[in-house]
Amino acid sequence: MEVIRKEILPGIFVVELRGALLIGVACARLQNAVEDLLAEKQTRVVLDLTAVSRVDSGGLGKIVNCLSRVRMAGGTMHLAGVNDTVVGLFKLTKVDRIVKMYPTAREAAQAIAGSQSSAPA
Repeated sequence: MEVIRKEILPGIFVVELRGALLIGVACARLQNAVEDLLAEKQTRVVLDLTAVSRVDSGGLGKIVNCLSRVRMAGGTMHLAGVNDTVVGLFKLTKVDRIVKMYPTAREAAQAIAGSQSSAPA
């Protein structure tokens, strides 16, 4: 699995995954990418799953773990480009209730940017 990190809007980073998110090396790469962002005090994250072919239980657990880490750091993480098979897995496990999903990374980033600017100071 390939992990690409890029800033999509000022202060909002996309972690783009390509391939299968399966227990083992792929999960470690996702965790490292999110941990690197948090170490840099970047807490507004979009996890782009557009090019993810499948997710196993380890991958699902790693997504939830990353979501938890970002929230514990005071940040926000949304998902983007989740295919029907993965959406089915999220609904079955009720993960869809704890994370917002958007069709594209840009829409997810704009939602994060909008929620930050409308939040009281």
